[in-house]
Amino acid sequence: MNGIKISRISWIETLVLKNSANEHFSQLTNFVTVVICSLLLILSAKTKVDLYPVPMTLQPLAVLMIAMLCGRNISVAAVSLYLFQGMIGMPVFAYGGGLLYLIGPTGGFLIGFLFASIIIGELADRGWGKRIIKSVLAMLIGMFVIYFCGILQLSILKGFDFAIVNGLTPFIIGDFYKLILAAFLLPQIWKIVNKTKN
Repeated sequence: MNGIKISRISWIETLVLKNSANEHFSQLTNFVTVVICSLLLILSAKTKVDLYPVPMTLQPLAVLMIAMLCGRNISVAAVSLYLFQGMIGMPVFAYGGGLLYLIGPTGGFLIGFLFASIIIGELADRGWGKRIIKSVLAMLIGMFVIYFCGILQLSILKGFDFAIVNGLTPFIIGDFYKLILAAFLLPQIWKIVNKTKN
């Protein structure tokens, strides 16, 4: 356990910061990154194919990429900010916003984003995003968490069979291809960042 190296420095900090001891600049970079990532989550929610009751969006891919590239702290903050905006009524979710949205058919998936960002972000901080196999495994774990939370809540509301047919089956193949693409891109991004830094 002591041999595992944990780094809370995201690829953005690695790329931007020339002096890692510059704490104030690091805090500013983190804040801006959190805001930008929350905006990306909003855009990914609005990029959708209308299906009932769960729309097909780019949100799972966005959550996975943000967590793997930015690590636990930033990704959890970004997803939390996004969920908070939706809870207070801002129309940031696929079909609007509001606290009641989170207890609706798609609420479980939204909560799953937060749990996934915690788990994947932690794995990313342990270096899992820098190797293709570990990237695929980490993102599969994250996707499982998102689906588990989403299907669980949808099952409570609509029944298990309905949840599988309408909340899992239409999405799993497309999400798998997007996950593989993202997993191949992540190590390449880190290589570019490291070359730029050196």
